[in-house]
Amino acid sequence: MHRITGHGDKGAAIVAALNQARSVLLCVHQIPDGDALGSLSALLTTLQKQGKTVIAYCRDVVPQIYRFLPAMELVQQTFPEDASSIDVAVVMDCGDLERVCTNPDFLQNVAMLVNLDHHVGNPLFGHFNWVDTEAAATGEIIYQLHEMAGWPITADVATALYTSLMTDTGSFQFSNTTAYTLRLAAELREKGARIEEIRREVYESRTLRSLRLLQQALSTLQLSTNGKIAWIGVSLQDKERIGAIHEDFEGLISYPRTIKGVEVALLFREIEAGTVKVGLRSQSTIDVAAIARHWGGGGHRRAAGCTIKGTMAEAEQQLLAVVKECLDED
Repeated sequence: MHRITGHGDKGAAIVAALNQARSVLLCVHQIPDGDALGSLSALLTTLQKQGKTVIAYCRDVVPQIYRFLPAMELVQQTFPEDASSIDVAVVMDCGDLERVCTNPDFLQNVAMLVNLDHHVGNPLFGHFNWVDTEAAATGEIIYQLHEMAGWPITADVATALYTSLMTDTGSFQFSNTTAYTLRLAAELREKGARIEEIRREVYESRTLRSLRLLQQALSTLQLSTNGKIAWIGVSLQDKERIGAIHEDFEGLISYPRTIKGVEVALLFREIEAGTVKVGLRSQSTIDVAAIARHWGGGGHRRAAGCTIKGTMAEAEQQLLAVVKECLDED
């Protein structure tokens, strides 16, 4: 099963670099999701089995629901002291080095920087860039890298990559799910992906704290006049009262999105006084990544995010004005 279109030479160069490397640094974006960590787990597991020195970095700790993935206990929040000690650095699932670390110069000072991603608008910051915007998840690219290199897909690697695909496609329900994605999922299952474990850990291991957060968020639910926009919000005060952490917010935005007739769902989350993080989801007609770029954010056509300076009320007012304009709604 092949889907390496237009990346053959780049892929071969990346494979050669990784095969020759003795030390590799693997990085993903802050507030990591299932695609980022599934991709990281798969490549980390494979390179370790080859006897390489592999450092796995994420700015934030691994969320509880993804700690079942192979080798997650090795993920650290600090870079090595010397960039010259790294033969190859690989950044996965991230279109902006600022989302990886507070010191992107470190990554640009390594001997070779590889960029593996599927986000539209990726600035191609690596020495080698394998960016496939048609891929449902970065995990598809990691699989193709294995296929090109002839690296075995073990049960651990299959589990990691299946998690990547499943989470970034909304359990294979989002519009980014292609026939290739489904064929790849079937192949990963055949190779030993532990789908019961994935389902249990990702979807059925919620904390009471996360349910309290959901309860609070739904109490703020609002709909626009024509019912095409639905939004919820969590203030800093409510977050601290509940004791919520980053991972508790995962999946919250899905609730307003499921209301019949809603085209765009929004989650406003006050992360500190004067700063509001916004998640955006759309059903079919609106490119929310384009909306998010108004505030320096980005993502996918159907799922994106941005950060707005101001109060919750100001963030809502600004973003709703743009969304309403896109929907031609008064």
